[in-house]
Amino acid sequence: MIAIDHKTVLAQEMANTLAQLNRLAFQHDSFNELKRGEFIFMASLSIMNGLVSHGIKASELGKFLQVSGSAVTHNLNTLGKAGYVERVSDPADRRVVLVRLTKAGQQIMELANETFLDSLKGLIAFLGDKDSTELLRLLSLTMSYFKKDKEGI
Repeated sequence: MIAIDHKTVLAQEMANTLAQLNRLAFQHDSFNELKRGEFIFMASLSIMNGLVSHGIKASELGKFLQVSGSAVTHNLNTLGKAGYVERVSDPADRRVVLVRLTKAGQQIMELANETFLDSLKGLIAFLGDKDSTELLRLLSLTMSYFKKDKEGI
């Protein structure tokens, strides 16, 4: 019989819980018409467009998402047909094509953000301020760990 150590058991429980949380996070009504990958694509585009309002290069979005150019193109085509994203010329260099959310894309992201924040407010009310603060502290530590691990520090 193979002995399983306590850390392995905890790691498996953590993996299961995070996977369940990940699935639950995308069950909100405002996300239902979008596939998970499309939503993440639009959310990333929304974040990046906040930094540069005229749009960004598709290649920059791909780097940000750490996905291939073909994955970016596929999502752009799908979301473009749905009316959520558009390709526009760069005002500084007409040869460069930029990507940005349309008004409809901005509206769905605003609705998704409001829905998500309302959900988190509900979680805070459920947990209470003390446990919510502790959860935030632990999540911040977790992010620090994975950032260091990714950077090889």
